[in-house]
Amino acid sequence: MKTIAICVNRRLSGQPSCAARGSEALAQALEMVTKMHADVRIIRLPCMGACEVGPNVKVVGGDLYHGVDLAMLPLILEEVGV
Repeated sequence: MKTIAICVNRRLSGQPSCAARGSEALAQALEMVTKMHADVRIIRLPCMGACEVGPNVKVVGGDLYHGVDLAMLPLILEEVGV
């Protein structure tokens, strides 16, 4: 099974966070697209340690993407064969 992890961390201290930059909407979009692909799963993580350059998305066993927006999702999905 191929896994795409997305950081959905929301820092309450006013520091940058992936969730504040839209990672929850990205996670929802990825979940909708991959719903029909049993061999791909999306996991939401509390932090990847790089919120300053988020939203962050990691293809497990593959690339780590920073500053992800909706326009980048086709590239990420292509990496997992969707």
